[in-house]
Amino acid sequence: MCIDCLKGQPGIYSARWAKKYGNFYKAGKKILELVRKKNKNKKQKNMKAKFICSLTLCYEKNKLITTVGAIEGKISECQLGKNGFGYDPIFIPKGSLKTFGQMSKKKKILMDHRYLAFKKMKLKINTL
Repeated sequence: MCIDCLKGQPGIYSARWAKKYGNFYKAGKKILELVRKKNKNKKQKNMKAKFICSLTLCYEKNKLITTVGAIEGKISECQLGKNGFGYDPIFIPKGSLKTFGQMSKKKKILMDHRYLAFKKMKLKINTL
């Protein structure tokens, strides 16, 4: 998860943040606190965030295929929903009013950054 007003944090360290703060729920609370602090006294709040997944497949002695899946959205005002995992309860994908934590697993997976990266990877593998 990369959050604009936190200069891209937690980024590739998302899981480490969860460990540092005790778990993903506590890390989510910390993120909400930091986002509120960064946006304090601002007319226009910057709540932009995105999930990114990068995949690389190595085949035939060092030939590589790399794909990236990303989903843009924003940070919610509070943790909402008990579905999913990780930072799902604080992320609202673009075009939705619900967090990933409030969505059904099926709906979330079809727009998920990992799904998008794997879908691209499958297309590239099928053209080999």
